[in-house]
Amino acid sequence: MAVCCLDEEGTWGEGLRDEAIAVTALRRRDGFRPQLGRAIARFAAHHGMRVVHCHHYSPFVYASIARLWLPDLRIIFTEHGRLSDAPPSTKRRAANRILSHAPREVVTVSSDLKQHLVAEGFPTSKVNVIYNGIDVGPLPDAALRTRVRRDLGIDDTTVVIGSVARLDPVKDLQNLIQAAARIRDRAALAVLVIGDGAERAALEQSARDLGADRIVRFLGHREDARDLLAGCDLYANSSISEGISLTILEAMAAGLPVVATRVGGTPEIVDETCGRLVPSRDPATLGETLASLAADAALRQQLGREARTRVERRFTLDRMVREYRDAYYAVAA
Repeated sequence: MAVCCLDEEGTWGEGLRDEAIAVTALRRRDGFRPQLGRAIARFAAHHGMRVVHCHHYSPFVYASIARLWLPDLRIIFTEHGRLSDAPPSTKRRAANRILSHAPREVVTVSSDLKQHLVAEGFPTSKVNVIYNGIDVGPLPDAALRTRVRRDLGIDDTTVVIGSVARLDPVKDLQNLIQAAARIRDRAALAVLVIGDGAERAALEQSARDLGADRIVRFLGHREDARDLLAGCDLYANSSISEGISLTILEAMAAGLPVVATRVGGTPEIVDETCGRLVPSRDPATLGETLASLAADAALRQQLGREARTRVERRFTLDRMVREYRDAYYAVAA
């Protein structure tokens, strides 16, 4: 096994090398660079690869070009999500009349995303769904909850709403901040925004402008983000587009009820038994829903138990790995 990155290798590169996995970064420049297809063909030939697994659309396009030099190279293409809630792309639909013949297997992480790929020109019969999975791990205990809250200086009477996300427009954290501003005087609340990104300064300024800065705390990138969920009482996701959110699954594994926007694949993992779905770009409804759950500890506990059970049954890492392994064997055969 070897990994080829179109851009930089990122923070995972060192970890992959520790597992004796070769990593090559092609350091793509801006614009369409068809010569990257030749570089991928050389990479695959050097490592004796028969199957290449492409994550997202750009790697799929360049791997398809690589088949000009390695016609027997077999492609699995997985689409994980979208960067906006825009309608299907006419340009991609035209390109996919040709490109859709390249992969042996096309996978999406949700049924909603499958329908989007079909709308962009992939045959329905060629697109399968493999849901994301996580290492569920143990349910956080009271001791971890106490430690997290103590470290953050939060008392036990405060209802804590957590949200883990990169600070990017697609995550629409502005929506969550506006919702928090609407309910900031309704109860003892704290909103923890865990993650970093280009929008951080603008989001912090928005919180100040709306008077939400006394309850919204920006914790930045945290390696212990999953531990921090143990100190929360519920989880919020305000995205305008999602595939299958790993952070929602991790919140559910932590036994948290989820309030999330009804977008992408989120309704395939969250329903009324384990959380609440709200319209996107609607801070009033998001705020009211968060306030309602903040006021009902018994309901939060009930929804959180069901959330944990649902992840254990349907969204485990072992299940996901098994399904991809089967796809690899089928393509290699």
